[in-house]
Amino acid sequence: MSDIVLQACGLCCRPEKGVTLVEDVSLDVRAGERLAIIGPNGAGKSTLLRMLCGMLKPSSGLVSLDGEPLDRLPTAERARRIAVVGQSDQPDAQLAVSDYVGLGRIPHMGLRRRSDDRDVVLDALERTGLLVLRERRMGSLSGGERQRAQLARAIAQQPHVLFLDEPTNHLDPRARGELLEFVARLGIAVVTVLHDLPLVAPFATHVAVMSKARLVALGTPRETLTAALVREVFAIDVLRLPHPAEQDRELTVFDVPIRLSR
Repeated sequence: MSDIVLQACGLCCRPEKGVTLVEDVSLDVRAGERLAIIGPNGAGKSTLLRMLCGMLKPSSGLVSLDGEPLDRLPTAERARRIAVVGQSDQPDAQLAVSDYVGLGRIPHMGLRRRSDDRDVVLDALERTGLLVLRERRMGSLSGGERQRAQLARAIAQQPHVLFLDEPTNHLDPRARGELLEFVARLGIAVVTVLHDLPLVAPFATHVAVMSKARLVALGTPRETLTAALVREVFAIDVLRLPHPAEQDRELTVFDVPIRLSR
């Protein structure tokens, strides 16, 4: 039995008017893999993510989930298998945090006892460090706390695939690493758009590099984040240095050219 959870074949997004947003992208995501989609602004990253999770119908091509065409799955079944944390989510400011996280159980209504749902919600709150904030209103949370609440809601869905669109927005550098470390420990398939290149190699098992609407590289971080490709796609330099504390690790440094007049 194949362990491919998500498969895309020949995905294209060509609006009737305007430029092509995604052109002929094919990729597989296996159980437990973490795929980071990277590329410069306008490369087609978020558009690709939206097609992969079913939020946007491709102009051509096919997305399969667990071996079944995604567009043929009933809406409720799709919601049980896929969770999405997007950039534009706007939770009701008056909702208590626990009630907001509980929305992730809606696709499972009628399939389990209500006490099971409560246990899942409490577990999601605890795992994201929000248990002490469960009675707070969503509108009173900081940007980082709200981001964690959105992740807790997605975890409560118990999905097969978790989609994240820029999950580290509104977080300080330490919190970014902690959030991605937490996501990695979930052990499920994850597809995320990331802009922060230094976070890619420590987090992702695989990387999809987009440039000008096309997939230009797909593989492990070491295979894709090469000096030549990073320079070509992002116009910056990448350096690999020995880790000062761990002999079996390297530090990846991205050298952004900032020219200041003296």
